[in-house]
Amino acid sequence: MKRVLFIYNRHAGKNKTWAGLSDMINAMTEQHCLVTAYPTQYRGDAGDAIVRWGQDFDRVVVAGGDGTLSEAIAGARRTEKPPVIGYIPVGTTNDFSQNLNLPSDKLTDLAATAVTGVPRVHDLGLFNGRSFLYVAAFGAFTEVSYSTPQKFKNLLGYNAYLLESVKNLTSIKPHHIKVEYEDQVIEGDYVYGMVSNTTSVGRIRNFPPGNPDLSDGLLELTLISPMREIRTVEEFSRYLLTSDPAVLSSVLSTYSAPKFTITTAEELPWTLDGEAGGTHTVAEIEALPNGYTIVHGA
Repeated sequence: MKRVLFIYNRHAGKNKTWAGLSDMINAMTEQHCLVTAYPTQYRGDAGDAIVRWGQDFDRVVVAGGDGTLSEAIAGARRTEKPPVIGYIPVGTTNDFSQNLNLPSDKLTDLAATAVTGVPRVHDLGLFNGRSFLYVAAFGAFTEVSYSTPQKFKNLLGYNAYLLESVKNLTSIKPHHIKVEYEDQVIEGDYVYGMVSNTTSVGRIRNFPPGNPDLSDGLLELTLISPMREIRTVEEFSRYLLTSDPAVLSSVLSTYSAPKFTITTAEELPWTLDGEAGGTHTVAEIEALPNGYTIVHGA
């Protein structure tokens, strides 16, 4: 019988984990697992719980949003023998789950997959030495993910982010940055930038473009140039969703490398996996190959 440490954030995503807790535990038990359930008690506790007890279990399953999963991965990195992690996405946006080919939104199916799916190794990102799971970003709308009150996220879900974004459209301004990678230098003004290891950001598939490989030792840098006459979130999204190469090349550029150094004259606020990442004038961002192991649906 497989021993499973089940870590869940009972505040995530309209409190779905709390409502479906018994069904999820039963679904894992039906797969011949002995489940120990632990509700997180504070920010960062998912990682701390893995450090404390992860070595006593055959697998760790995490239920929560992208932030909870990011905490868990960071905690696993602090252990001598990092555990395989299964993920039950029950957060507000669940961006990262788009990479995992999970079966459905049904909690029991997700729970069963978390203990029976295929473990695969992914690269991890490091931002000035701090780990991140899938994206480090600056610029337009990045502060929305952590400034939107949790009660609004739980009540309105993804729409809470859109409502908060509308209030920020008038404040969008470009940032002058210098990027160094390998033997290249990029310098210019951009309204948004991210270094990522994912195929989906903000629920937009293939953004960044090119369907990146999450295990190739490379990160993707995506930069968006200033866009004239952008007045609504819908217009901003249309730029990102368009398949017209002429439109894309006029506003969006993407680069791949194992490491990027991004420098700004003034301190620039960053987000890491949707959480506040502090303000920095220099960001050293690099890939950590084979940084963690996570369960895929197939």
